[in-house]
Amino acid sequence: MGAVGLAGCPSGSDGGGTDEPSSTPTATPGDAPASGDGTDEPMETATDSPTPLGEPVTDVIRVFQANSPSVFDANVWTPQDNTTGMAYMTDLHALQNVHTRQMAYSGTEIETPWKPRTESVSVMTWYTDYEVDAPYDVYESHDDRATYWSGDPFDADAREQHFHVDYFQAGNKFTEDTAFTQEATSQWEYHWWNTDGSGDLPDDAQAQHVLASQAGPNDGDMPLHPDFTAPYLERYRDASNAEAVTAVTDDLASDRISLQRLMENGWGSGPYELRSEDDVGSAKLTLRLRDEAAASAGDTATAHPNAANTNVSKLAIQWGDGDRRQTLASNGALDLNGNIVAPNGLYSRETLPDHMQELTRWLRSSGGDKWRFNWHNPHLQNLWVRRALVAAVDWTAAGTNGWGDARSVPIENHTYLLDAQSQSTFSGEFLNNLHSWPMESDQETAAEYLRRGGYSKQGGQWVDPSGNPAAIDLIYPSSIADYAGAAQTIKANLSNFGFGVNFTSQGWSTWSNNLKASNGLNYDSSIFWHGYGEPFSYYDTVPGWWSGTIAMGKADAPTQKVDADTEMDAQGKPLQVEIPSEVGSIEAPDEAGIDPDLSDGEEINLASIVHELREPGKSESEVQELYRMCARYYNYYLPHFVFHQYTWGAWGNVRDFEWPASGHRGLDYERGFGLSPALILGGLAEASYDTEFQPPE
Repeated sequence: MGAVGLAGCPSGSDGGGTDEPSSTPTATPGDAPASGDGTDEPMETATDSPTPLGEPVTDVIRVFQANSPSVFDANVWTPQDNTTGMAYMTDLHALQNVHTRQMAYSGTEIETPWKPRTESVSVMTWYTDYEVDAPYDVYESHDDRATYWSGDPFDADAREQHFHVDYFQAGNKFTEDTAFTQEATSQWEYHWWNTDGSGDLPDDAQAQHVLASQAGPNDGDMPLHPDFTAPYLERYRDASNAEAVTAVTDDLASDRISLQRLMENGWGSGPYELRSEDDVGSAKLTLRLRDEAAASAGDTATAHPNAANTNVSKLAIQWGDGDRRQTLASNGALDLNGNIVAPNGLYSRETLPDHMQELTRWLRSSGGDKWRFNWHNPHLQNLWVRRALVAAVDWTAAGTNGWGDARSVPIENHTYLLDAQSQSTFSGEFLNNLHSWPMESDQETAAEYLRRGGYSKQGGQWVDPSGNPAAIDLIYPSSIADYAGAAQTIKANLSNFGFGVNFTSQGWSTWSNNLKASNGLNYDSSIFWHGYGEPFSYYDTVPGWWSGTIAMGKADAPTQKVDADTEMDAQGKPLQVEIPSEVGSIEAPDEAGIDPDLSDGEEINLASIVHELREPGKSESEVQELYRMCARYYNYYLPHFVFHQYTWGAWGNVRDFEWPASGHRGLDYERGFGLSPALILGGLAEASYDTEFQPPE
């Protein structure tokens, strides 16, 4: 079955594998099954005389985490982030579709043709559903079967306590105009809200679609056990002055939750638990399944619903740094890992044993990069120059030289969104009508654009209308190696074209400081990350240097978001501009200024639009029209240039394990950036009953 799946053959009735499950779960979480034992039993295959399967060839699945037991700390409020690995010791928040970013919640039924014992499994997640009451309130429901390892309920009360501590830890005890806007309305329902404007707090009304996108997350900090948070919450409440609050915060930050403490108190959650100090080694941690057999034996307080989905009784977390991960992978000592298997990639056929093979690959819907422009540069203010620079560069080569051809996919739809969002947000007709900017070097077109911008070529060098040589700076952070190949490609292409590029690699602090509006935006252009989960996050205004939004902060107050009537953002971009009335037109006057007057133009206020997208009361059609305005603005002006997005995936051990076939819905779900935790914590990992597999071609 594994060989058939890896050959790409259909594995069931799932079709393309990207369909979302019904919004109504097949089994209502929390309802006891007919057996009355409180757990979801897998569906048995209907046979009169089942064929004995024997014992699986392994009882442990091995993953890797960049951490060490000697420094591991599950306390999320410590200054150092040593929580890595904790994701395998908590429940799944929800299941997020890697293609659409949509969420699936507790009770999601997944067909499992790779499992000989079952036809399908029901995956439990902590979130079961949510309701939005715009413009302020969100109600989120949790599965009442969720427990900590200790058997204590992993409920909304624990969540309220955790995030109340978080609120005080952030310094809000004596801060004016703040309030803790969360509560457990019942043991399993959680309510959070934006302020309603009725008191001294600012009005923070949000549109329905914005609130819905913030509900039911599948990533972030899971609530620590109330036994840990309760004493700190009580101390924060009793603190009578800022000095007392600081003392509590200092104690909280230094209160380490080691693996031993996690085990002794039963503070973890999820289907695998730590039971013995003997299972904690300097290089490996072994967790054991919370199944019915263990519960009956008294080894653990309760079984976990997802434990019934798998025959893998142990989870081994291998600790170390990047070099050890590479060594373990090369030696076949990892069974599941996030990445693709590609020539010249981090993992290739040359570096992995034959039984380690790519399971799935997809277009990363919220991960990509752009060439970021600072419009204070006089060349980059010119509409035709930005267009010429984009046309002169081979963007396919930039992605290949930076990330490798298997990891980089050039953008097809120039909306400022990544293609995954473009295609799910806009109609095919709208996307087809937009202008397609060259993704391979077209220096003839680039030359035409520069001439229309008033530039001329002298001795192989382009000069502006005043006779100044055409050149810009390009900076990138030295710590992101992928950026070097892309930046070098841009420099080489433009140098060959006759447009100078001063190319500089900078340390992280220097680079990030140069990008800050409060420091004067000391750069011309930079390679920069790009990606959000929702379209309105791209079509937004954010003052921070990390912003990937279409507008930055206010020009005269770069640490503030633009108001609806702001005329120019901190990067020098006019926000009240004209766009062509015809979608996809790029017509503009020769030597177009920073804000050209168009013969057939439609005036828009970008600052107003990005605010309107978040205002309550807009119909779906009105929101779509606002999205289209933003896309048309970007498509015409190219304020920055988004050039590619990533592919991502996972590889695994196909000798000792059976996996969903490529394209099956079982491989569509992840927890945050991790497919591995979703497969393991959902019980979808299945140990094989033989070691036969088809070696890769």
